[in-house]
Amino acid sequence: MKNDRYKQEQFMTRRRRKVKKEIYRGWFWSLVLFLFAVGCASETAAPPSNFTAKMVTMGMEMPMAKMGTKSRVENPMMNGVVTITEAGSGKVIMMSTVNKTYFEQTKQEQALEMDDPAVTVEKTKTGSDTLDGHPCVKYDIVMYKKDKPEEKYRGRVWEATDLGGLAIRNEMDVPEAKQMGGGTVVMELKEVKLGTATASMFEVPADYRKVGSTMELMAGAGGYPGPDDIEKMKEMMKNMREE
Repeated sequence: MKNDRYKQEQFMTRRRRKVKKEIYRGWFWSLVLFLFAVGCASETAAPPSNFTAKMVTMGMEMPMAKMGTKSRVENPMMNGVVTITEAGSGKVIMMSTVNKTYFEQTKQEQALEMDDPAVTVEKTKTGSDTLDGHPCVKYDIVMYKKDKPEEKYRGRVWEATDLGGLAIRNEMDVPEAKQMGGGTVVMELKEVKLGTATASMFEVPADYRKVGSTMELMAGAGGYPGPDDIEKMKEMMKNMREE
């Protein structure tokens, strides 16, 4: 009996680790694409740096906000978990609004940031389109770190001219050598509201307690996805590889 219970516990532990790994792979590329999107400079001026919206990617709708160099994203598959990043700092803050805890870490893989002077961006206008009622200019994008020109990231962006050149649709081709074995990640911004982000959205509340790991933060918040979320995540990964 004890042996069966031990085997079941080991199975659940391995399952949680696998799920967590898949979540972070998807989460990492979502953040890459988000930074790729909000940093795209339009032909006339820099895109808006203060707005809130719903970020739709890989079958998920995630409330997000941007103010200056700071970004905030809520992942519905992680119960009450909010991720805050600051361009150029390499620091990520994850906080749980459920159990009032937070965890700070350094990004394991640095996402390319469009406003990073170490990144080269090549942008080519390819046409025009209308998305969700917004007139857009479409561009092909190629970007890479100056010290690693062989590692090119290619994509396409749709910039809404009535939203100051904000990219409301982005497609990034994930290199085969990177996570998830290649594919195309698509992200769209819906319900964009300019000038609605506030400083408090990017601050850890004073009554939150710092923890030592994401496992501790998520376990305390009941943040692991349930069976339905796991199946949905598998379907998202499958769809991404097939695109």
